[in-house]
Amino acid sequence: MIFLILSSILYAFNNLLWKRTLSEFNLWIVIGSRSFLTSVTGISIILLFYFDAIQTIHSGTLISIICASILGALGLICMILALKKGSLAQLGVFNLIIVFFIASYLYFFENILVQNYTIASLLIIVGFGSYIFQIQNNNRYSFRQLVLFIMMSFFFAASSLLHWYNLKQAIPAIISVTIQELVVFLSVVVLVLSKPSLVPQKGYFHFKKIVIPIVLMSVIIFAAVWTGFLGLQYTNPLISALISLVTPILTILFGVLFYKDKWSYFSLLALLLIISGVYLINLEII
Repeated sequence: MIFLILSSILYAFNNLLWKRTLSEFNLWIVIGSRSFLTSVTGISIILLFYFDAIQTIHSGTLISIICASILGALGLICMILALKKGSLAQLGVFNLIIVFFIASYLYFFENILVQNYTIASLLIIVGFGSYIFQIQNNNRYSFRQLVLFIMMSFFFAASSLLHWYNLKQAIPAIISVTIQELVVFLSVVVLVLSKPSLVPQKGYFHFKKIVIPIVLMSVIIFAAVWTGFLGLQYTNPLISALISLVTPILTILFGVLFYKDKWSYFSLLALLLIISGVYLINLEII
């Protein structure tokens, strides 16, 4: 449990660092550099401490890990594209929706029963719908951002579920972490090579300025993902998602403190409905 709590706190700090870094530097340089460092770190740890475990992974399991990693990479890219012009508060709200997606899947397909699932779902859907209506009505959100955040929530939820199935087979968490970071790095390389204009030529000369932020982000996200997978290995993805509520709450708080994100009473009411629904899911797991 302590791993999941630590992971949630680290993810919130990572969200803050993403927002700060993306406001100053080219996002593809940031993603590529960060994923390269975390990939090298993961590969080094595997070669030093888990080399024998690689030989025990079957081809089917490896494909499953890669699929989960691709979903995670897609979720990350959607998040960053949306966060470029979106707010930390919006990111926090959509992180809450990830819990709903995971709970719904486990409820319908894994027989993890939730006594008040219908009421909880109604609260979440009404709250989420009200929040979207409010921000759209105030022109604080583009349709593109909305779609990207929804896709982010879906991809992250799917990735978490698939990683859970893989980790149940006693695969070391570090292997899943490393493969996911490698997928992110390779995805950025392919995108940049296919469309060089994504990285302005002058962006390369700014690389020295982002070394410290990139290293800090790499350490934090690597620790966040690893501790998250370690916690997921001993629980289920719903418990993991529920504990990760620390992430959206801290993310929203960081948005208010550092970026002066404003909340109307209507938006706060919508957020309260969503949190109440998520709390019911947590309370009524049997």
